[in-house]
Amino acid sequence: MVPVKDLDLAKSRLALPAHQRRQLALAFATDTLSALARCPDVAAIIVVTADPDVVALAATVGARVVHDETDSLDGAIGAAVAVAVAVAVAASAARDLPDVGVLITPSDLPCLRADDVTEVLSQASGHPAAFVPDRSGTGTTMVIYSPGQPVVTGYGGESAARHTGLGLYAVAAAPIRTRHDVDTLEDLLAAAALGVGEATAPLLGQSPALMGSQPDAGVKPDIDPDHTAYALERSS
Repeated sequence: MVPVKDLDLAKSRLALPAHQRRQLALAFATDTLSALARCPDVAAIIVVTADPDVVALAATVGARVVHDETDSLDGAIGAAVAVAVAVAVAASAARDLPDVGVLITPSDLPCLRADDVTEVLSQASGHPAAFVPDRSGTGTTMVIYSPGQPVVTGYGGESAARHTGLGLYAVAAAPIRTRHDVDTLEDLLAAAALGVGEATAPLLGQSPALMGSQPDAGVKPDIDPDHTAYALERSS
């Protein structure tokens, strides 16, 4: 499952004009969903949103949309779990796949690759529930629940400690691209150096604020064409 908030409200900590923040938020979501859609371990993708542009984006990757009527990330996840599981079970049955678990992914992982998703699921296997700490170690990007486990999340400030308190296993050795969400300009510059997806890369060179932060040459992002909001994983 991938929750995506209203793009007009997204990425408020990015020190950029509002229209650029909206463009970047949509590009991040595009690259995140692209990575999930290319991962063979993802049986179905559920996007939870109320933004019409995100609804249109979801259609391009064959994702099911659940309308978000909540005011919190955890609320959006809780409201969508029943629909997500039903969709995934149907998709798995149609493709003769095993039972599915739930992978919750934020929509701001522009560096994500399909094989990163596979690696996270591999490292989380054997645990009823797990989470991926963000690159600071205090927040959370992905949350993974094995088939049949009740889905409970604790996103927000200091969420790594909260998820540990809920009994989730920390996937501390997860690939760096799964840990690199983007909230600030510093995060975005670091993401550009790491390698971003095809939707995000063109926007970085268009931003005077970003180019001004590297006066010698501006931002020259590495582009990773193999590029993530809610997805359901196929259990191994």
